[in-house]
Amino acid sequence: MKDFISQAKEFTDINSTFTLNDGNKIPCVGFGTWKIKENENGEQIIVDAINSGFRHFDSAALYKSETSIGKAIKKSGVSREKLFITTKVWKDDLCPEKARLSLKNSLQDLQTDYIDLLLIHWPKASKKDSSWQEKLAVTWNEFIKMRTEGIVRSIGVANFLPHHFAALQSDILPCINQIEFHPGYLQEEAYNYSIKHGILVEAWRPLGQGGLINNELVKVIASAHNRSVAQILLRYALERGVLPLPKTTHLERMLENQKLFDFALSEKEMSDLNNLPLCAWSGEHPDNAIPWDD
Repeated sequence: MKDFISQAKEFTDINSTFTLNDGNKIPCVGFGTWKIKENENGEQIIVDAINSGFRHFDSAALYKSETSIGKAIKKSGVSREKLFITTKVWKDDLCPEKARLSLKNSLQDLQTDYIDLLLIHWPKASKKDSSWQEKLAVTWNEFIKMRTEGIVRSIGVANFLPHHFAALQSDILPCINQIEFHPGYLQEEAYNYSIKHGILVEAWRPLGQGGLINNELVKVIASAHNRSVAQILLRYALERGVLPLPKTTHLERMLENQKLFDFALSEKEMSDLNNLPLCAWSGEHPDNAIPWDD
């Protein structure tokens, strides 16, 4: 299998696919649905995203967006088989029974009988969680069982640093590690560990949640390519072999976020973005479970 950077060089649109370490394929740009629940027009936002061309949707039990996604899929008329849906098990549900119940509820809300990708959302419940390693091991084993049953196609993790992976105690590696990733907060240790082990990195907050919109370096690069800052940041992720998960409620930005495949960043531009000082970090850290600490 080609490495992820080599795969990305061949992409032509947002639904070109990365090949995962389990042999399954995933569209190279996803649509993030965090906070969609807070918008009374959540269902229509997802319909707009589908109609604009997105086929990959990232959700989670925590997001409360799954009902909107399920209704939107039915409304759109696009068949389930043409869509890739991710959901996640929350950090307080890291045991076999709760993980399975979480998936059952997600399937019901999404109105589907399988999930393309199921992730462990965070590696520990809080910084005081002394049994997190045991919880990860038994939960991961349950993920493997659910994959064997066919109700989940692929399994992975989110917000894992290198030392979290050993706790899974399994020869079956996650196929995804979804982490905060953007210039100014690259998490190189997590990125390098994942890439070394054939685990695709997905980027949540790939635009720095607006924290990079006015960054002078990114603005200069965007101007040089006659592109938006968002397009530069999403293109950057792809050129690092990372799958970005942008989110927006605006149709025009949905369309803009897809126009990433007719330009490339120079080696100097990539280097400058790689070396951007710490900025736009959310403040969330896997070992502290910030800001969800108990």
